Amino acid sequence: MVATGTFASVAGCSSTCPDDGEPEPSHTVDPGIDNPGFETLPDGSWPLPRFDTANTGYAPVQLETTTPAVRWHANVSAAATGGDDTSASAAVVADETVVLATSTDIVALSLRDGSEQWRRALTPATVPSVVDIGDGAAPPVMANGRVFLATADGIAALRVADGAVVWRNTDTAGAGVPTVAAGALFVPTTDGVARFDIDDGHRQWTANVDGTRLAVADGTVVIAGEQIVAVDAATGAVQWKREDRPAGYPVVSDETVYVSDTYGDLLGRSLTDGTEQWRLDDRRSLESPVVTPESVYAIERPGESSSATFAFDRVDDGAPTPRWCSEIDLGGAVTAAAADAVFTFQRENGLTAFTTRFGEAVWQYPVEYQAVSVAVLDGGVVGVSPTGTVVALGGE
Repeated sequence: MVATGTFASVAGCSSTCPDDGEPEPSHTVDPGIDNPGFETLPDGSWPLPRFDTANTGYAPVQLETTTPAVRWHANVSAAATGGDDTSASAAVVADETVVLATSTDIVALSLRDGSEQWRRALTPATVPSVVDIGDGAAPPVMANGRVFLATADGIAALRVADGAVVWRNTDTAGAGVPTVAAGALFVPTTDGVARFDIDDGHRQWTANVDGTRLAVADGTVVIAGEQIVAVDAATGAVQWKREDRPAGYPVVSDETVYVSDTYGDLLGRSLTDGTEQWRLDDRRSLESPVVTPESVYAIERPGESSSATFAFDRVDDGAPTPRWCSEIDLGGAVTAAAADAVFTFQRENGLTAFTTRFGEAVWQYPVEYQAVSVAVLDGGVVGVSPTGTVVALGGE
């Protein structure tokens, strides 16, 4: 780990991080120990795949422990119930329940001990992975005691408590990750991006825009697809378009849209009109940023050499400036941040928690592919692997 404000570009395909080795965590979680559950249930929720409608990936909670343990494991893939499927979506958490999708089902687990609460046979929409492992199931979202899911034959709302179907709209197929904002459900569909009434599922408008992931902030829906497009959340009218072709989720914070474009540049655009405000173009493939009130975190993936986790200080009206970086193995992604920790998934080393300010590696959960997505709670972390293994970490 290196804490500094300047970084020099490096010739060739290596990372621009001057760190010369992978992080050595202070604590390694033993993946072979499986406790019966949480003694004290974590507070808070993670109701959307990236926590909030703006996709910041930031939950204002405390990690609370520097020596977590495995509280429970579960396997939700269809393969675990006799099927052939081995994929799973990101998890969302609310109402003491963990919900995620496989390619054939939507599954709810108890947050306390991982026991399966219910399972419904629904085929979710398919979306590209944000960590380059192929296509997978679109994750659900949670709001107002309901689970909302974009499926291959429509949009569905289920009751969190028991999985009962509240409503289904089958006049269009889902094509991406939904989100709930301002009392409405926004979903990428095969007809375009649509707004639905969350109470009864009737469609209120459809914008002729392609994309698989959305952000909603300040009355605007930002859509990531072949272009990045902003539409009015109330009417669906297009406000602006740009040719960035962003990968992963669009992120919005303080009226700035964070975009990783086709060339791997990380740039900020005005939420109002899409004008470019700043650009980081001296690094290679800064992807899927996590944005907090003070910082931006992203993985630099220069190609086939080692990647690096970068932390940047946000600057008013300017490009973020580097604070620290840490070399990691090939691949990976920054998955989430809390008030005192940032979580990085690494393909070979599992999940690593760094301190936000100085980038010290606090702990690591060393299981390959174990944490493609992470939900951060006040007193616990829930991670999901693409093969359907769900793990909860927390406690002393």
